[in-house]
Amino acid sequence: MPLISSLNITNWNNLIENCIENLNQNFPHMNLNRNIVSENFKEMKRFAEQKERILESVWLEKWIRIMIRPFGEEVISLTDLDAFLQKEHKRIVFIIDGLEDLLMNVQSDENNNWKFAICSVCQYLINDISNLNYGNIGMIVFVRKDMIEDAIETNMEQFRNQHYRYELNWSQKEALLLILWLTSRACPALAGGINILTAAREVLVEKLSRLWGEKLGQPGSKEAYSDRWVLAALSDFNGQLQARDVVRFLQFATENYQSAKQVYPDRLIMPNEIRRAIQPCSEQKMKEIESEMKAIYAILEKLDRMPQEEKTLPMTLDKIVLTGEEIARLETQEYLKILGKKYYLPEIIRLALGFKYEKGVRPKVLSLLVK
Repeated sequence: MPLISSLNITNWNNLIENCIENLNQNFPHMNLNRNIVSENFKEMKRFAEQKERILESVWLEKWIRIMIRPFGEEVISLTDLDAFLQKEHKRIVFIIDGLEDLLMNVQSDENNNWKFAICSVCQYLINDISNLNYGNIGMIVFVRKDMIEDAIETNMEQFRNQHYRYELNWSQKEALLLILWLTSRACPALAGGINILTAAREVLVEKLSRLWGEKLGQPGSKEAYSDRWVLAALSDFNGQLQARDVVRFLQFATENYQSAKQVYPDRLIMPNEIRRAIQPCSEQKMKEIESEMKAIYAILEKLDRMPQEEKTLPMTLDKIVLTGEEIARLETQEYLKILGKKYYLPEIIRLALGFKYEKGVRPKVLSLLVK
């Protein structure tokens, strides 16, 4: 049973309606409104935007209320719902998605209600569900890693150890797989003779050399290997990247395909187009951080406002315009790396902020990104 859903996943509407219909069939007395998920979202958003502080215990009661409400007045607690499901020989899984949309406008509020909202779900509610007698209630919560790390101020390491198996990460191999899968839709010969989904990384790299060459230059040159360079340019310092960054890269790298000068006949996308594509990718990344990670964006804004003549990498501590806490937060998000008392930014952030490199630094930065 979906409780709330992200505003940005409109193609889930049919799936949500199917879930509601399935619930109505299994629990005929419920007769759920097909708009219940959006109504829940609006109700919880109004609750989140109150000016007074709302503690975890009050948030917990609110979440439980929207969970049990469809089952009638006789069910007044999770314990009652668990027992009811036991009697009916049924189980239910609640799904919470779209917390970033729900709490978007309140993350800068001093009352920290958004933190209490997340802790109440991810710690207290999950704990209550795990302690029920019959185990008929499950919960899936989709929440961004940065929001969890900001909200849980104590015992974060313990929380991470308990739930690391469920963390969704895009590996570099998966990024290469996505690139080959997408480009082979337009040029099937790129993936000829292999099963993309089961191919080893070495096979993906070999096939993609027909897309962008073995290196960003002649095969025997000292230029970077194309696959490593692209992954480095799109990744944070932990080697993590997002699927939308990959899709954007392909969009920008191929938008001048018809008019691009074909310098190398062994590939479809030329090195200049690959390099030029990272700037708009970085700019789009920064716009997303502004709308989705307001606290992190406020820190990056300080770097953006630095005088242009001081925007040189690597930075030293005397030049960086951030507090120790702000530096630590960027490090946690892998948007800043300290090496030998010098500070580096990943490419996907650096370009949008307008930072340049000292002579000879760039290859070293790329080596930090991709192991």
